[in-house]
Amino acid sequence: MLSRTASNLFWLTRYLERAESTIRLLDACFQPGLPFEGDINQLYSLPLQIQTADADFRAQHPNDQNDLNIGKVSNFLLNGNTNSSVRFCLEAARENARSERSRLSTELWEAINQTWLEFQKTQHLPLKAVKEWLQQSLFLIQGTIDVTMPETLSYRFLKLGTYLERSDQTLRVLEAQTKLQDIGNYSEYYTWNMLLKAVSSFEAYQETFMEVPSQQRVFKFLLFNRSIPRSLRYCNERIHTIADIIGGDKRRNVMRVSSQLLTKLRYDQLEDIETATPAEYIKQLQNDVLKLAIAIQEGYFVTV
Repeated sequence: MLSRTASNLFWLTRYLERAESTIRLLDACFQPGLPFEGDINQLYSLPLQIQTADADFRAQHPNDQNDLNIGKVSNFLLNGNTNSSVRFCLEAARENARSERSRLSTELWEAINQTWLEFQKTQHLPLKAVKEWLQQSLFLIQGTIDVTMPETLSYRFLKLGTYLERSDQTLRVLEAQTKLQDIGNYSEYYTWNMLLKAVSSFEAYQETFMEVPSQQRVFKFLLFNRSIPRSLRYCNERIHTIADIIGGDKRRNVMRVSSQLLTKLRYDQLEDIETATPAEYIKQLQNDVLKLAIAIQEGYFVTV
């Protein structure tokens, strides 16, 4: 397989996963009735910060920095000129799919193409309606990959992109909790309720713990749990397995970096998080995931 083909397939699913994460994040952060005392502009800017779109927003809307509202932030993360917006992600995913049309099943290509076309009609609906439509569309795409694609290299790189982006997005949501503590008086219950919904794991958490969310329980759940699809350990165990199956002379660094991260996720305890402080521990994991992304890029997509 050409490295360009592998890269296109890898980024196709990264973009789709990012689009879903963005819309879920908006829906979770802007739930009606959530109690908050503090600088409301900082709360409204939180989704921009989590998706690293705040610099793009400031550059394109310099007069709105101190006058944010739900509509402005939602519209930017839906349609704005930033690589985290839903529009950008869906369009980029469609272009990658079109470039590698022969590598995809007919059903998968049609599902991706139809999602992009329907987005033109649904983007102006209320945020809740857009979120429900997009989630269903992307769930259909994920299911189509599993049902119609043979487990060839094409399938492996599609899955590799999904799990790497999901790891990154889960860590961004956990990072947001540390920022929420600094911008206002937000009750812990509502904070964790909101963030668990942002990663579609609220019901799974309730089934696992049957106790009200707390920092220790949620960190344990989203970092160390081996059976929750959104947890960092779950995603990286699959990244490690996929990299081993793909093989290749340059995979050794990918295997080395993923092994180091997996060892941390398998054997670290809550005490290790408290010792480093939650904010610093999340930052360390984000650096580890970035190293893994670079190793994948250099191992599979860079030609010399």
